[in-house]
Amino acid sequence: DVNGIISTKTKLDYESQKNYILNISLYDGNATDYAAVFIEVTDVNDNSPVFDPTSATINILENATVGTRITSVSATDADGGFNGLVLYSLKGGEGKMGIDASGLILLEKEFDREKQNFYNLTVTASDQGQPARSTALSLAVIVDDVNDNPPVFSSSRYEVSVPEDEALGRALLTVSATDLDAGANALVKYTIVSQQPPTSLPVLLVNLTTGQLSLSQKLDYETIKQFEVEVEASDGGQPSLSAKTLVVVDVIDVNDNPPEFNQAVYDVSVLENLPKGSLVYAFSVTDKDEVENAQITYYLSAEDGDNPYSIQQDGSILANGYIDREIKEKYELLLVASDNGVPQRQVIEKNTLFFTCNFLLFTHLSVHAFSESWFSPDAHQNFTHVRIQVLDVNDNPPRFTEAQYSATVHVAMAQEGASVLSVSATDLDAGDNSVISYSLMNHSDDFRINNRTGEITLSSNLDHITADTIISLVVIATDHGVPQLTANGKVTVRINDINDNAPVFSTSIQTKLSAPENEASLDLGVFSATDLDIGDNALISYSLQDDFDGKFHINSSTGKLTTTKSLDREKMGSYELKIIATDLGKPPQSASLVLSLTVEDVNDNAPVFPQKSYAATVKENEPPRVILNVAATDEDIGCNAIIHYTVIGETSSFHAGELSGNISTLQPLDYESRSQYTLILKAFNPGEPYLQDIANITDKDLLFLVTVEDVNEEGPVFDQPSY
Repeated sequence: DVNGIISTKTKLDYESQKNYILNISLYDGNATDYAAVFIEVTDVNDNSPVFDPTSATINILENATVGTRITSVSATDADGGFNGLVLYSLKGGEGKMGIDASGLILLEKEFDREKQNFYNLTVTASDQGQPARSTALSLAVIVDDVNDNPPVFSSSRYEVSVPEDEALGRALLTVSATDLDAGANALVKYTIVSQQPPTSLPVLLVNLTTGQLSLSQKLDYETIKQFEVEVEASDGGQPSLSAKTLVVVDVIDVNDNPPEFNQAVYDVSVLENLPKGSLVYAFSVTDKDEVENAQITYYLSAEDGDNPYSIQQDGSILANGYIDREIKEKYELLLVASDNGVPQRQVIEKNTLFFTCNFLLFTHLSVHAFSESWFSPDAHQNFTHVRIQVLDVNDNPPRFTEAQYSATVHVAMAQEGASVLSVSATDLDAGDNSVISYSLMNHSDDFRINNRTGEITLSSNLDHITADTIISLVVIATDHGVPQLTANGKVTVRINDINDNAPVFSTSIQTKLSAPENEASLDLGVFSATDLDIGDNALISYSLQDDFDGKFHINSSTGKLTTTKSLDREKMGSYELKIIATDLGKPPQSASLVLSLTVEDVNDNAPVFPQKSYAATVKENEPPRVILNVAATDEDIGCNAIIHYTVIGETSSFHAGELSGNISTLQPLDYESRSQYTLILKAFNPGEPYLQDIANITDKDLLFLVTVEDVNEEGPVFDQPSY
């Protein structure tokens, strides 16, 4: 302006023009002067850094090594000096990436795509102005997959159980493997690489993409019980990575095999009388199946229902009842073996008629024809026939046909060799066990027996027998078994003679007897006689010559002597009894026995005084003396008749002699003190039972008083000393 002040007309922009040169002229009207003015524009931080164009998305392989360049950024700032000096900083990347001063972004830690496959980065470009200005750039880093992870199975071992009759093509299980990689690197395919035990064709097939395992060959538990199949999962990477797992196939037994007997028919012999529970036969039955399918249940039956045998579940036939050859010597049994597989067909229900028909036909058809033509066992049961022959045991002793044999021989007709009678015994056993021999238990001079026929004959003419005689023989019947069994038969031979023997009492009989009195009924003993005759001649009847008015009785058959009434010694102290024994012969004969019976005393009588009261007079002041003598009597004898005396009351003044009955004063009496006394005198017997009698000295009459007689020993005495 006119003052020479230079001013700006517009806003200056350092970034557009940093300096100006002004040519200035000065004119004072006359002269003109020229000058050049240099104007430098000073920078102001009015521009932010600006990034060069770059891709916002960066792809990098996950296996990039530390120090690898990720990308490079560049930013410029139109300002100058510090205002245009750009510095870089980086956010994001979780510490895996860094940026240098030139804007180069480098890998500082290795990537793992499987953990993180994407990173958001923010690069900030800042100038150094005051205040600083900055610009941010967003970058996306995508971590590209590398095939660094093999497939991983969900289990290192799979196990599946498959019935041996499973249908072909049936899906058994699915194995599954995953791969942490991506894309083709994560595409898993399945193959079977091995199988143990090996087979001509693989047992399993695996779906290439799904891993589903299916059955491709028939299974047989009885051949192979378990397979181990190795399955491999491989990914689609280059190179491909793989993993393996083990699939265990457990073959489950199916009841596809019947029990098998090693014989169609079993012939068994068994001794009779086998103890209950004894083993008869042990069967060996096999079943190719196992566990429950091979557990055999046995059924044993007889067509006629008679079956004393039982079958144990180990295949053993035991005696379960009484086996007696004499009742039945042969058994035809049907043995059915049924396993416990599922389904199990019950023999008792479905097949009863079938088996019964076969059983009946068995006796008419050959074993071969029967087993092939008439029976087709199903997969769960089989049968066989058991024929049990019962062998004889010598378990039956001979038995006589009669319980007792008897015969009568008359002496007058007896001749040596004459037949007396025959005995006979039978034996239910067989063979030698039933052959019988006879013998006499004890040697006899009069009889012998045929050991084969059992006939008993006389070996003498019996002329030495003079009385009726009964001879008892014991015949032994012995079989020829081992050990030998015997039976005894009783034989009674009556040898008749005349009644020439009287009854005889034994000399050892005690004839002196005693019996207590007062007993209602007493057994005095049996007094019997013997008679050497036999039959009626030896039958004896007993009687008493005198029964003393029915006090005694004897049993006519046994000779037992008893009392029928109680005895009283005080009336009759002894008896003489005569027993007569008479046989029943014709004519009869008899004998007698005399008994002396003493009746034993019992203390059944009390002492008795001859009178019931007494009286006595005693002068006063007399010295002690006997004032009265009393005597009681007792009808008993011995100790039961000993009498004792005592005074009851007044014992301080009077005394009775214990055995004498003398009543005495014990001290002088005083008339003036007491003029009379009443005493009770007791007579008693100390035996059992205790008996007594009492006599009173009373004051009812002077004759019955103990009176004290006055003596003139006192002078007159006035009633009072003065009047």
